[in-house]
Amino acid sequence: MDLLTYFRAEIDTVGRHWRDILAAFDDASALKRPAPNMNHALWLTGHMTWAEDYLILEVPRGQSFRRKEWDRLFDHSSDKLPDDQYPPYAEIRNEYTRVHAEVVKVLALLTPADLAKASTVEKRWMPTSAHAIAHQVTHGQYHLGQLTYLDKLRQAGKL
Repeated sequence: MDLLTYFRAEIDTVGRHWRDILAAFDDASALKRPAPNMNHALWLTGHMTWAEDYLILEVPRGQSFRRKEWDRLFDHSSDKLPDDQYPPYAEIRNEYTRVHAEVVKVLALLTPADLAKASTVEKRWMPTSAHAIAHQVTHGQYHLGQLTYLDKLRQAGKL
């Protein structure tokens, strides 16, 4: 399997699992934290929306589909806010689904040569498209593990 096929498969797999798990959460359960300083499903979903768009589209290509006004809520440096300061869960879930679909469309059009191109956003540790996308491949799996954990707690009635 070549690198581009691997990237597409990983992003698609995480996206499929993410959407399946999201369907089980509602407005109340999406805001529950098992411990005071842990992320809830709502923040994880907003963060995943930001990360896919930023690392797969913006850094390598200078393109973006996300709602940038939400960056302060969900980017890599966002603080945990009181629950009433976040948009409704359904809106965040829909935004994730929309942005993920755009990411998948862009990935489908990439060629192996595109992976070697310099990133349009200068990041020393993501000098090429391949570096930025590879970062999201591992980052997405990391947060999918967190969401899966929250879902198991929700199923057990502990969330």
